[in-house]
Amino acid sequence: MKKSSYLMLAVGTFVSFSALARKDCPPAVVQNIQIESNHVLYLQKGYPWRRLGVLDEPGTRERLSALLAAQMAGKRVSMAYKDAAYDCSSTNYSVSAYLLRTYSD
Repeated sequence: MKKSSYLMLAVGTFVSFSALARKDCPPAVVQNIQIESNHVLYLQKGYPWRRLGVLDEPGTRERLSALLAAQMAGKRVSMAYKDAAYDCSSTNYSVSAYLLRTYSD
């Protein structure tokens, strides 16, 4: 019984940490947004083109709305990607963003 409790605790801890693993890219102002077919790409000042998402994916339209508002207001945004090893400084046309954060400053 004790071994199964430890096993459950270990598995639960692993699942919790893996669910939290993500890569937060630094905040920057949005310079350009491009919609090509149903793929949404964005360019932030100081960074290469990256993929926001596909319009058919859940949450992409909502992130696009927030991204457009931030661009029009000249505010910074940051994106997060599910893979903790994601490289924010590389061009990305294939991996969709997971989270968008806006900044008021």
